[in-house]
Amino acid sequence: MSQNIRIDLKILVVGCSGTGKTSFVRRWTQGKFKDNYLPTVISEFGFKIYESNEKFYRIQLWDIGGQDKSLTMAKIFARDSHGCLVVSDSTDLKTLEDSLNWKNIVSEESEFLDGGKIPFILIQNKIDLIGNREDFNKIENDTKKISEINKFDKYFMTSVKKNVNIEESMIYLIEKIIEKLERYASNGNIVFNEQKIQNTIKIDINNERKKENTRCC
Repeated sequence: MSQNIRIDLKILVVGCSGTGKTSFVRRWTQGKFKDNYLPTVISEFGFKIYESNEKFYRIQLWDIGGQDKSLTMAKIFARDSHGCLVVSDSTDLKTLEDSLNWKNIVSEESEFLDGGKIPFILIQNKIDLIGNREDFNKIENDTKKISEINKFDKYFMTSVKKNVNIEESMIYLIEKIIEKLERYASNGNIVFNEQKIQNTIKIDINNERKKENTRCC
């Protein structure tokens, strides 16, 4: 069945190595999880069709490697992005503190169509590894403070393994982007360029090519 895709939305997934970025992308795009992935060297890619108000959007998730040598690639990919997820590890405070560095790298190189900032969501992942409620509350309070001080649009406490708040965080970010695009378009600017597709080649984060639909004229 063909679909009218209004626009491709490019979302970066950044953060320190080992925070679960690749697992997050695979969980949301394919509904799959496994405990161990090889570290992303530079970048990997996955996408999913998202429907909002009977309109379809192709959501591209770009998983950027968390090593220092990936910083340049993060800057390059940031230039035409619509939003960003910054992923940290709830069991490693340093990854939360480093979230600001990743946000700044992307923010400096990105700009929304209206000339403003792209939306940023802070993801505090691996909450299934937190020992007790007291520790959870402390970690969440730290996350909330960092999110507010550094002007993230919102934060989410997630577990990719247990599939907690993965869909919720993505819906929030996507709808935030769509809202900004709709507002920009309402001022007479051209944003949406719907294209009818029948077949596209889906490239998942393991570089597998799967035939799903075919691009039509």
